[in-house]
Amino acid sequence: MEFGILGPLLVRDGGQTRAVPGRRQRALLAALLIRHGQPTSADFLAEAVWDGQPPRSASAALRNYVMRLRNALGESGKRIRTTAGGYLIDVDDQELDVQRFTLLRKQGVSALRHQDFERAATLLDEALGLWRGSALEDIPSDVLHREEARWLAEARLDALEARTEARLCLNGDADALIAELRARTAEHPERERLWGLLMTALYRGGRQCEALTVYQRMRQTLVEEIGVEPGRELREIHRRVLRGEPDPYGPTKARSEPISAVSVPATRPARESVAATGQPTAGEPATARVSAGPGTVAVTPCQLPSPLPEFTGREEQVSLLVDRLTAANRLAPFVAVISGQPGVGKSALADQVAHAVRTEFPDGTLRADLHATAEQPAAPAAVLGAFLLALGVPAERLPVGLDERVSLYRSLLTGRRVLVVLDDARDIAQLRPLLPSDPGCAALVTSRHRLPDLLEALPLGLDVLTVPEAERLMHRLVGSPRVAAEPQAVARIVDACGRLPLALRICAARLGARPAWSIGYLADRLTDELLLDELRVGSLDLRARVAASYRALDPSAAWAFRVLATAADGRFSSAQAARAMNLPLLVAEEVLERLVDAHLLVTDTPGSYSCPALLRAFARELSHPQGHPRVRVLPVPAARARIWL
Repeated sequence: MEFGILGPLLVRDGGQTRAVPGRRQRALLAALLIRHGQPTSADFLAEAVWDGQPPRSASAALRNYVMRLRNALGESGKRIRTTAGGYLIDVDDQELDVQRFTLLRKQGVSALRHQDFERAATLLDEALGLWRGSALEDIPSDVLHREEARWLAEARLDALEARTEARLCLNGDADALIAELRARTAEHPERERLWGLLMTALYRGGRQCEALTVYQRMRQTLVEEIGVEPGRELREIHRRVLRGEPDPYGPTKARSEPISAVSVPATRPARESVAATGQPTAGEPATARVSAGPGTVAVTPCQLPSPLPEFTGREEQVSLLVDRLTAANRLAPFVAVISGQPGVGKSALADQVAHAVRTEFPDGTLRADLHATAEQPAAPAAVLGAFLLALGVPAERLPVGLDERVSLYRSLLTGRRVLVVLDDARDIAQLRPLLPSDPGCAALVTSRHRLPDLLEALPLGLDVLTVPEAERLMHRLVGSPRVAAEPQAVARIVDACGRLPLALRICAARLGARPAWSIGYLADRLTDELLLDELRVGSLDLRARVAASYRALDPSAAWAFRVLATAADGRFSSAQAARAMNLPLLVAEEVLERLVDAHLLVTDTPGSYSCPALLRAFARELSHPQGHPRVRVLPVPAARARIWL
């Protein structure tokens, strides 16, 4: 006789399937089988058969259903016995699929614990092969599904995780494992072990950047949906992947519990250097064979943040940069400088493009924020120190001087394909030591200034979004149903924000934090007097971004900005600007171009200039007799001034 509950209810007698008629008889048999080998109370059976609502005459009716079930099972009906207070069914361990599954799973996990990965994979494959669908799939009893099928589903997931771990240890088909794990993590985002296995599989497959991206996505899911941070083992996997280290445990370490993904035994890292081993690793690309002294390990860093899922527009710029970054047979490293006004989305574009081309740079991606407008911008020597550590140079072997670090950095990148993203660069002096020199490498730079003296770079000025792009961004950020209900209010917000991505994101964040607000209510608040006050939420503050650019101006340019930005409609010719500033035309044109380079003015045609509305709002605050409490004190370093008054 054969019974099955790991899927639709199954009864097979001598190879012939026996039908069990009636939904109540089927629920009764399923309840007996799931509690096989032990007495099951009549109360529990009644709850299962009548799905939590047994009639007053349940005791007599239950005896009637037991009799019918015995008749349906024929000779095997004698297996159902009456006990004190209930019933039980006599079933041999080999006759019931759930019992065979439990035994095989236990044996497979034991084999995994003892590092017998091949036997573990075989046993767990056999255990999982007993499943024909969801447990109790066709049993119409929420009581059984709620109280009994849940633990079976949990046991199945445990077996799936253990089998995947065994296959990973056997160096199985990485692509198949990754595809399966992606599907499982999507179905069960709360299962940290699945995320750890996926990260390990990606890391083993040489896809370090993807493994780190998975961790960031998983952490965001756990924090936002469950309210917890990743556990210790996941954090350990992340740390080791980030540093390019091997798995933490060797293959012979005994364990009292099943090993987790963090303890999958590793072979020597594919990128271990000649300096560390004395011999090139089998299959190691020649480009990775570099050395900064004993103990150096050439790793594959990936320092990009997670891509923005709601990134919108910029198709032309993305296409241009991707084409140039993936061009073959370059004679020099490709460098692009993405510049634009504060909040226009320079960093988002650079990171989006970097993610799009990361497979073209198999030796890694480096990223640094250069903090151009901070009181102390990032020092090139400090940035290089972080890059060298990410590339595998031991801390004790880091050179001290800037020139020595530049030399080592460029040596490590020789013959390799590495993409460097340098965000918020101040000037060419800060930037030059950080640029790679090998033609296989490339750099994406963002700056509030055009950096025209970086002659080898492709200049890419970034403008605000088009109206359709801005409205599409609002759809993605706020949600299409809410936006579709108030299209005119959305258009007012887009106009008030000057189609600036940061301003739109702030508005969307405020609407998300205030679900009772209508879009129209927020649009009404975006008045000229309060505009910059409204464009602030949490750490996102448009006024602070603009103020940082203003502080970077020399005193003469800062004065010119205050004068010109408060002109009638923000549009003027160079001759009008000269009259407003009481300066000779050539001098006026020089200062105008400096403000254009700082992206505080815009010029579309020679001799014609304009100031975006949000920058004009900031300038009005500067010109107020009392000043604005948030921008009143804006010191400008006198040492950088070029006085022409």
